[in-house]
Amino acid sequence: MLPGPFVTITCAHDLGLVMTVTASLRANCAVVSPPGAGCVMGVAWWTALVAGCPLPNVLDCGQAAGYAATALRAGLRNVIAHVAPAQHHALASLARVTGGHVMDQRPDALDLPPRGAMEALERYLRDDRRIIR
Repeated sequence: MLPGPFVTITCAHDLGLVMTVTASLRANCAVVSPPGAGCVMGVAWWTALVAGCPLPNVLDCGQAAGYAATALRAGLRNVIAHVAPAQHHALASLARVTGGHVMDQRPDALDLPPRGAMEALERYLRDDRRIIR
């Protein structure tokens, strides 16, 4: 299981904000795509978005085992897939080969608000008490 807290990001601006705030607070955090984004935006979009990001990241593939498998084969380390047990077993086997991890439930995550995102993120990370001292 990945360390939390989790923050949902949708674009490079969101990711930059999360990286800036976590660095300034010396906080731990992982970023997660919006629900089902692996199906809608695609694996290539997420791979490009998080390229070079030092934070753990998770692509939510919804109920699409095929997209989750594509993500694992593309080198993404963490995917969410709400799939039948047989499909989850197959994805877990693939993840063992690729060094990845398959989550069957989406973690609770902060959705950054359109206004006051920095303040909301700082408050969320401080309240979580995962600040490195």
